[in-house]
Amino acid sequence: MSTEPIERELRVMGSRCFLVVHGGTVELLDRAEFRLRELESLWSRFRDDSDITRANQAAGQPVHVHEDTLAVVSRALDAWRQTAGRFDITVLPALLAAGYTHSTVDDSAAPRIVGNRIGQSAMVQVNYADSTLTVPAFGAIDLGGIGKGFAADIVAEELIEAGATGALVNVGGDLAALGSPGDEEVWIMGIEDPRDPPHHVAVFRLLTGGVATSGTTIRKWTRSDGTTAHHLIDPTQSQPSAVGIATATVIASDAATAEAFATAAMMLPAEAGVAMLDEVHLAGLVVTTDGHVVRTNTLKDFLA
Repeated sequence: MSTEPIERELRVMGSRCFLVVHGGTVELLDRAEFRLRELESLWSRFRDDSDITRANQAAGQPVHVHEDTLAVVSRALDAWRQTAGRFDITVLPALLAAGYTHSTVDDSAAPRIVGNRIGQSAMVQVNYADSTLTVPAFGAIDLGGIGKGFAADIVAEELIEAGATGALVNVGGDLAALGSPGDEEVWIMGIEDPRDPPHHVAVFRLLTGGVATSGTTIRKWTRSDGTTAHHLIDPTQSQPSAVGIATATVIASDAATAEAFATAAMMLPAEAGVAMLDEVHLAGLVVTTDGHVVRTNTLKDFLA
């Protein structure tokens, strides 16, 4: 067992991923990478054989899926309720209409779906007894960021259960940190400045928990009419959010919660988004497209 942290960088779920393990072995990194790729195979909307694609193509009918898929969809539906509908996995038809039709990894086209309705989270059915998932008729789902956050939570927890003394799993900016980082008591992390990467707008300390950054600076494209679009769909407008936010970062007890509320904050003007985070006692900040930084009242408690 290594006394120094061991690390690995890979690409999974369409994103750069970083694994850091303290008090563990290379075998643990191998297991963590395998697990992330397994979850990607279950949840990717760009795979014909994934649970998500099969459920979308059978919209209106129950489909037998893996227990991990039931768990992540259930968590996503909780997030929909917790954010008053601002986080919604049923916006896939609007996302496709906006132009996000091809994988960022290999430019392959997403499997065809027939659904064209959004805002149907209330009708998604998760049946643990039968191990089935039912996507509403004429609808379709895409886990998006919460898939990355939930995967980070799962893998970090499994690393600790397997014997690591500290584990950090970062999947495309959604990260979970558990245990201790070597001789240190806390993890030190930075929030990247979208105006001037890789510089930071804040550096903070995290004992344990999750962090997520959602933004419009990476997954964006030019449509045929010359306008720019991005992947964050406002469920109330069926269009990419246009409130002038570049990124939103949230610190929470787990990465899935952080991701849900970071996405929700991207649907609101900066002051309103931060007010929402303060109301649910989450720390974080929002960076507007014109460079204004708005922080929650509790962020100061985490700053290094």
